[in-house]
Amino acid sequence: MIYIVEIPHQKRPHAWFAFNREDFVLKVRATHGANVCQDGAVSEFDACVDALARDLKDCRVHLSDELAIGALQSDPLYDKYDGFYAHMALREQLVAMDALEDDL
Repeated sequence: MIYIVEIPHQKRPHAWFAFNREDFVLKVRATHGANVCQDGAVSEFDACVDALARDLKDCRVHLSDELAIGALQSDPLYDKYDGFYAHMALREQLVAMDALEDDL
């Protein structure tokens, strides 16, 4: 499972998931257009990550349950105080996908 956290400039962070890299590419293309710019040296997945992050304040793409949970616990972006909304967005997505227990 891939977890994506989008942090816009004005609104609250939003988290979503993709089942794998191919699903991620399909979802990004569906929202950003089929012609996501792809440099010859960059994979289609990386081009989609760049397209997704282009207009955001910040964006994180976690390639597995374990990496997302680790980031939730150690990445300053998800600090329980300064990054409360990003923390909760990712946490809620992990709980929804049964990767983390709802212990609140």
